[in-house]
Amino acid sequence: MENTHIEELFKKYLLGIITEQELAYLYDFFQQQENQQELDALFINFFSEELVESPPLATKATIVKDLAWQGIEKRLGMTTSGQKFRRMSWWKGVAAAAGLLLVLSSGFYFYREYAGNRTATTRFANLDIPPGTNRATLTTSNGTVYQLNGEKEEIVIDKESIRYKDGDILPVKDVIQLVTLNTPKGGQYRVTLSDGTRVWLNAASSLSYPTSFNGKDREVTLHGEAYFEVSQHASQPFIVHTPKQDIKVLGTEFNINCYQDEGKTVTTLVTGSVRLESSGGLPLQMRPGEQALLDKEDFNVAMVDVSLYTAWKDGDFRFRATPLIEVLHQLERWYDLDIDYNGIPEDIKIHASIRRDKKLSTVLHALEKIGDIKFDVNDRSIRVIH
Repeated sequence: MENTHIEELFKKYLLGIITEQELAYLYDFFQQQENQQELDALFINFFSEELVESPPLATKATIVKDLAWQGIEKRLGMTTSGQKFRRMSWWKGVAAAAGLLLVLSSGFYFYREYAGNRTATTRFANLDIPPGTNRATLTTSNGTVYQLNGEKEEIVIDKESIRYKDGDILPVKDVIQLVTLNTPKGGQYRVTLSDGTRVWLNAASSLSYPTSFNGKDREVTLHGEAYFEVSQHASQPFIVHTPKQDIKVLGTEFNINCYQDEGKTVTTLVTGSVRLESSGGLPLQMRPGEQALLDKEDFNVAMVDVSLYTAWKDGDFRFRATPLIEVLHQLERWYDLDIDYNGIPEDIKIHASIRRDKKLSTVLHALEKIGDIKFDVNDRSIRVIH
């Protein structure tokens, strides 16, 4: 499509008068690597104050521009001074950095607003399956199961008690040495361990840990997915056991995905340093920004945008060229669904950012527009029609 046509579509989007078909085309255009240079020029053109003529256009351009600025700050480790591209030279000076943010500040933003403001199709009008919530159980070593209060969101473990973060004591009668926090499909929960380590537990996951770390190591066992914010104790390493690998740290933040049905273990390091060990491969020392994929026995390491893999704990689905099957795995766990994975095309990649507090109808409607697919829905059973 000619550059002038793309400019017109972009302007129509900012004014809020773009059609669904035009928006889908514009979104696809913004995801193509070969259009990066042209898109840089488009941003510079539309975000210069001299070329923003109408009040509604100026308002939306400012929103997108601010999102771009926030993303650049995060990428470059900058702090805001309140001068958000007031000079044209400033914007040109960071055009290269903006190229790294196009999915975040344009495509992601476009579809975030699109999915949030558009109503679901009539096919999904009665599909009001709510999103997951804070739900979990705590199972003690003697087999007693406690249903946790979802409104409390987090439990805190110390040597004297098991309590909610607000101070309410969980009525555990016996002396307990080992407990397991379990989340069902459609559930999540947080826990602060006795050493001060905080853990966010995703849906359909479990974390086993002692009420007090008394040995030379601090050891926990994970099934599913969790984000760890490990408290540093130099003399007592923190070890996370998963079915296929062990992770040893002192103080750091990282995400582990080891769902059995996905057949792989993915470790994403946010800060600090961790050491990975598997039964068959060589140990691996990771650096911040790296992701290690353990498939069978070997680790495959790559630099990634860690926010894509930790967004769930902050209430977002974030996908960038994510295979549709992986997207559906996340939806299946969060909305407690039964998805038929037979015949799902492997070449469909999803680019989107959608809040996890949306009803299922909104999310499916968004995915249909992004992936050019249809969903056949029967209660909680879903089948993909390509």
